[in-house]
Amino acid sequence: MIAMKSQIEILYHEYHKNRNIQLTLEQFIYIASLFPSLLVCMSDGKLDKEEWDGVLAITDGLAQNYAADNFTVSEEELARMFRIEFRYLLDNLDKWDRKFLNALKAHIDENQSEKEFIYETMYLLANAADGISETEQRAIDDLSKRLSLDH
Repeated sequence: MIAMKSQIEILYHEYHKNRNIQLTLEQFIYIASLFPSLLVCMSDGKLDKEEWDGVLAITDGLAQNYAADNFTVSEEELARMFRIEFRYLLDNLDKWDRKFLNALKAHIDENQSEKEFIYETMYLLANAADGISETEQRAIDDLSKRLSLDH
């Protein structure tokens, strides 16, 4: 019996065709889990330096976590690849917004433990620059509802 691909796997393959990324599915899922935070950061129409610094800190942490498992790519190269993809996504939110959120919703419905991480990361990055604005809070509330995040 052939296993059906999940929505997140389908999105990974589509994204890979567009971007020719060298990231694993697991690493891509982590990027997808951070996608709502990028939307919150951009909800006021601009990415503040402090918000980008938060994204950079996350990429460094991701690279550190995954570099130990991947002997073909250095931690610095992995961090650079994550930064490139986050920058690309920030510049192309309209193209990927619906696809990422739909795939992420299906993924976290099957992986409840990831919901808290997504919720907390939205607040963490939104709070990076002068607290959470009304616009950012609305974005967090809307995304939490759309993704069925329990809070």
